Amino acid sequence: MDKMLTALEDAIRSIVNEQVGIVEKRLKAEFSGLIDKTLDVIEAAKHIGVSEKLIYRMCQEGRIPHERYGATGSRRPTIKFRLADLEAWRAEQRAANYYRKEERAQ
Repeated sequence: MDKMLTALEDAIRSIVNEQVGIVEKRLKAEFSGLIDKTLDVIEAAKHIGVSEKLIYRMCQEGRIPHERYGATGSRRPTIKFRLADLEAWRAEQRAANYYRKEERAQ
């Protein structure tokens, strides 16, 4: 009986792994264009859920990953954000806040 259960579990595990691989490939193909998407300040603010003013302030302070385009020393450069960079930054922020919360609890 144990051998039958083990064989059944192995078969199920194999099917699940195969299906997960198929779905993973499909999702990567569907979302590959989104990962490298470039956002402007308005789009980045909406994506994160903060004000445009806060986005500008974080850029000025170097607290958020961004790219500046325009003449050197320009007072109004164009600011752009890569979606992948913003998502990585958000993950770092979540982790940092989680660890701070744990430290306060101890």
